[in-house]
Amino acid sequence: MSNWVEKLLDITVIGNDQSMVKGALANLADRFDFVGYAFVNIRPGQTYAVSNYDIDWQKIYDTLDYRFIDPVMRQAQLIRRAFAWSGEAEKSSLSKEQKNFFSKAADFNIRSGVSIPVATANGAMSMLTFASAKPSLASDMEIDAIMAASAVAQLHARLEHMRVTPSIEEKIVLTPKQVNYIRWLSLGKTVEVIAELEQAKYAGVRSAVDDVRTRYNLANHAQVVALAIRRGLI
Repeated sequence: MSNWVEKLLDITVIGNDQSMVKGALANLADRFDFVGYAFVNIRPGQTYAVSNYDIDWQKIYDTLDYRFIDPVMRQAQLIRRAFAWSGEAEKSSLSKEQKNFFSKAADFNIRSGVSIPVATANGAMSMLTFASAKPSLASDMEIDAIMAASAVAQLHARLEHMRVTPSIEEKIVLTPKQVNYIRWLSLGKTVEVIAELEQAKYAGVRSAVDDVRTRYNLANHAQVVALAIRRGLI
């Protein structure tokens, strides 16, 4: 496994061609008998994945919001260090919906794997997972947690720098009123002033903006505006 992590480190110095990086990750997965890889970046209002998993599985995962059910994701957020996992081995401790999740994943040959989460700026997290079709990985497999974290942190920086095109990106849906109110916020107007300009109730404007803030786990109005601008909604 240390050799596997060393090869991952080599990928982090590949040039700024994202197709080369994605191809190198896919080749690394294949070389070490994994079915594929998934790099996930999780931060308020901007969660995305770069993966070569079966596209149908990626669509199912996204449509059904499986990231809120996925036991691997939950463990990663809890322990924040490299770990191996197995849907079969952990079955007895899983809820019904988590068992259903792993059952559906197995339909796409995702049964076990290794995941390497790292903390990133502003309380966010990135994680690289390599998945296997085997019921579980070798019991004697060891992961150099420090080297693995270093490799994924460098991969995260490289993908962010090249503004990688995601395979799947969190959907952001705003109503016309919310778009209008957030546009006013971007121009420096307060909620009270926006209510006057739009001849709307203060509580209605505040509720509409706060709905966006809470739905996408944003801290304040500045982050709401930043999200709307980043997604080209205003």
